Amino acid sequence: MRMPAMLLAAVIAWLTTTVALAAGDGTITSLSATDAPNPGQTITISAAFAAIKNINNSNVYYELIAPDGTTVVATHTTSAPSLQAGDTFNDTWTTTNTSFPTAGTYTLRACWSNGNSTQCQIDQKTTSFYSVPTLGGWLSLAGLALLAWFLWRRRADFRVQAAKS
Repeated sequence: MRMPAMLLAAVIAWLTTTVALAAGDGTITSLSATDAPNPGQTITISAAFAAIKNINNSNVYYELIAPDGTTVVATHTTSAPSLQAGDTFNDTWTTTNTSFPTAGTYTLRACWSNGNSTQCQIDQKTTSFYSVPTLGGWLSLAGLALLAWFLWRRRADFRVQAAKS
């Protein structure tokens, strides 16, 4: 009976130490994205990072995820500079909402990793923003067809009248 309790205590101590060691290199101090309430608008993504320990050869991978929670509509990767403990760096990039599938709340995820991985060994953070995408191909085509039909129906109003002498 005594052996399982000691084993359990050892496993808990090991897990606590592993988690503490993994979460100490750096932190994402802020992450934001501007709302895009109109079709075709630019979204500006900004993030700030701080090194707790020296960090060399790292990158930040960003994903923009649609309101369905699974569809990735945009990605971006930034190579982070070498950082000494206490150093910070900022990152900003832009995209447009022209390829977004639906209106709604999108999720932005930043993943700071060692090397070229996307495993988020250093830190990760998420935030959300609202976007209205473009009308889409089919809706634009329907609008064009309605305009053509309207102009055809009103074609008599556009005929040039002969000048009277």
